[in-house]
Amino acid sequence: MYGTDITASLEKTLIIVAIAAGFVLVVFLFLKVVEAVSDQKQSQIPVLCLIAFVFGTLALVTGMITGASRNAAVGDVIPAALGLIGAVALYVVTKSPREVPLAATAVASFSILLLFGTVLGSYERVRSVAYQESLRYDFPRLKSQADIEFVINGYRRSRGLEPLDFSD
Repeated sequence: MYGTDITASLEKTLIIVAIAAGFVLVVFLFLKVVEAVSDQKQSQIPVLCLIAFVFGTLALVTGMITGASRNAAVGDVIPAALGLIGAVALYVVTKSPREVPLAATAVASFSILLLFGTVLGSYERVRSVAYQESLRYDFPRLKSQADIEFVINGYRRSRGLEPLDFSD
């Protein structure tokens, strides 16, 4: 393991935490606007923000792993993830109907950040594949071959000969 690997891991982790924290900020501002419009003090705002962070982070990590996977992980992960969030929401709602905002926050946070994480992970996968493809080709060697072909065909043109086709 190299220092660059650790740095890259820390960078990805900080990105996930920052996205989740930004989402919590959006949830907080939304709840404050709802509180101002309804003229009712919302005592559950800190709890709802914590739920948005916890379930959002779980969804974001799950989505990134699923999106970045080269295997068919979607068929396995998505049903499990949706089953988890559905079970939690159902448990909370049946336990106490007053806690519906908690379940709604968990489901909304999970759904939105699962989608976001999946898209982010798929972009990571595409970048990784593109990088692997770039390593597959030896660009200095290909440039050298192109230069040689250019010189040979230039010489042939100067002698009145047809250029060679090197596209085999």
